[in-house]
Amino acid sequence: MKWWTEELFIEKADLFLRPMEHRWKIALEEAKWLSRILESYNIYEGKILDLMCGNGRIAVFLAKRGYEVVGLDFSPRYISDARRKAEKFDVSDLTKFVVGDVRDLKKYVSGYGPFDAIINIWSSIGYYSREVDEKMFRDARDLIKPDGVLIIADTISKEHFLATYSPEYCVEFEDTLILHRIEYDPLTAKIKDLWRFYTKEKQNWRFLGSVWVQVKLYSLSELNELLQETGWIVKDAYDSLIGLTELRPTSPINFVAIPKET
Repeated sequence: MKWWTEELFIEKADLFLRPMEHRWKIALEEAKWLSRILESYNIYEGKILDLMCGNGRIAVFLAKRGYEVVGLDFSPRYISDARRKAEKFDVSDLTKFVVGDVRDLKKYVSGYGPFDAIINIWSSIGYYSREVDEKMFRDARDLIKPDGVLIIADTISKEHFLATYSPEYCVEFEDTLILHRIEYDPLTAKIKDLWRFYTKEKQNWRFLGSVWVQVKLYSLSELNELLQETGWIVKDAYDSLIGLTELRPTSPINFVAIPKET
């Protein structure tokens, strides 16, 4: 059976490219704070693996700061756009963008490692199952240097979702409108979110398409436990990546982890 990731990121990739492109407005700031985290762990240069990199907004700006970045994404459309962005920002020599699936992470990126840091930004976990996430983080553990770091940031937590939950809401930016209709199952902590995309034409909104997105939510403690089980120790946690503000009970996931000693 076809999974929603194939529909949204491959068959209808241009739909999600709209909010992804909008995220470039804050990508420079995000990269600055990611760099501060890396520098606090004495990673001033080196190689970074950007999991589910999209069209390269974080990878490009980390490369502008001197890091070598390997970006991996499921979508050929996004990887193609990321390569164009790297050329535009003159960082093609510091970036490598790979079409590949995190469900078989080592197959696609082991030849580029080991890595000084691995990053996973903007709610890019919980797409399949806990077992898939376990394998991804175990594989990441095998790809990291002994003194490297894993950063999971700007990712919705169960606590944050429930504190801000609304069954219907909309997001509007530039010429795009996205209507959301959410179904939440508290027994499984899974959400089904119907994304309906519209574009503005004069005074009207024209429908572009829709996709059901299904995500498994982790609480802060659940993801902490999963990381421990897969070879990581969470050292820092924040409310927000930008500003590295103090963790609160309803914070999103902004974790910094180091590999356990073997």
